[in-house]
Amino acid sequence: MALLKVYQPLPRFPALSLSGTACELQCRHCTATYLAGMRSVATPEALLAAGRRLRERGALGALLSGGSTREGALLNLKPLAGAIQRLKAETGLLLNLHPGLLDAETAMALTSAIDFASLEIPATETAQRIFGLQATTADYRAAYERLRAAGIPVIPHLTVYDGSEAALLEGVAPPETVVIIVFAPTPGTPMATTPPPAPEAVSAVFHGVRELFPQAELALGCMRPRDRRMRLALELAALEAGATRLELPARATLDAAQARGHVIQRFEACCALPRALESRALAAPA
Repeated sequence: MALLKVYQPLPRFPALSLSGTACELQCRHCTATYLAGMRSVATPEALLAAGRRLRERGALGALLSGGSTREGALLNLKPLAGAIQRLKAETGLLLNLHPGLLDAETAMALTSAIDFASLEIPATETAQRIFGLQATTADYRAAYERLRAAGIPVIPHLTVYDGSEAALLEGVAPPETVVIIVFAPTPGTPMATTPPPAPEAVSAVFHGVRELFPQAELALGCMRPRDRRMRLALELAALEAGATRLELPARATLDAAQARGHVIQRFEACCALPRALESRALAAPA
């Protein structure tokens, strides 16, 4: 029987924003909208206090995210690097980092504090037209290698726009897991009326990544359209295309998976969780 891993981050693996609601970049698909749903920890004191509260309440870990600098790095990451190290030492929380285009010095400074990093690798056109950067795919691949060189497990993320995105990982060092997310039109943003990709495009990316990395786990991540019909269609397309991990799937998707012989294993963490840390995040049987 095939194993299907299912992930539910809340309440034990919340997202924290190192920049509060601030973002210098204001990407066209987001314009800082999603920062409002994260807990603000924009100062060392706020970060440490939040971490201590999470530990006291039985949390497993946290995603360290936030807005971006105009150069595409995680805003406030460098000023908070020392506090992140202290947070790890004091609380032992598992820490997942959204690093953006970090430099080698910052990566090395965080080696002992960050358990894994989630790095989107976009097309050059996406980085320039949607993110508003002068960066290229090669710049993101270089960040991927800097994280690896620092000893931080890094999980590449691909956002599906048209189904061609698997090619963005050609030539990169084989990852343990690849997370595939899906563009979702967000109200109030310049791309609010841009149609989401069809399920066939999502399926194409899963198949393409599987061809590149036959041994990797493939995850359908949390960022994707959530209206009922599209959600189910995307999840079933991912499942049929070989997804081994799903974050926050619909009940109907789980029913379909079990009908096909999948055994469900649940984790209280992000779907990018490395295998070596799974024992800490395994959910108690329902």
